[in-house]
Amino acid sequence: MIIGVIAQRYAKALMKLAVAADQIEPVTEGLDTVADALAESERLADFLAEPKISLPAKEQAVTDLLAAAQVPTLVATFVRFVTGKRRILLLGEIRTVFHRLADERMGRAHAEVVVAAPLSADQESRLKERLERLSGKQITLQVQVEPEILGGAITRIGSTVWDGSLRGRLDQVRQTIIEG
Repeated sequence: MIIGVIAQRYAKALMKLAVAADQIEPVTEGLDTVADALAESERLADFLAEPKISLPAKEQAVTDLLAAAQVPTLVATFVRFVTGKRRILLLGEIRTVFHRLADERMGRAHAEVVVAAPLSADQESRLKERLERLSGKQITLQVQVEPEILGGAITRIGSTVWDGSLRGRLDQVRQTIIEG
């Protein structure tokens, strides 16, 4: 719980800086680059997590990573800052929160849709358009096929869920019959 709060504070601070510099997209991409590099290199993550290794050695490793990644100056400065605060291993969580904040600011949302059978390109396009009208946001659609829902769809945008599945409807009918 406390780690989430810390990541949120850092992400909000970075967002304020990105907004002030009008660099939300470049910062998002740069943050992704560095966080991906840390996630992909178990050796580097272990090195940065090791308490016996001095902070200057860790800072040098991060500087080398940043030089190779060629990220915007704002991202490089931020990553050096969190390294100095011994919070570099929270970069993945900071990135997740930053993405959510960037999506809110840019009017974007992610929709997860579960369907019983694969959708055609036309069906997917119509679904995306309808969700964009419903939410008022630009939607990135992620479709997952799960035959056990029998038919229809279950859609999640943020914390809102619409269950239009046949399985869900059957469960509602069963519950109504049980309750009398």
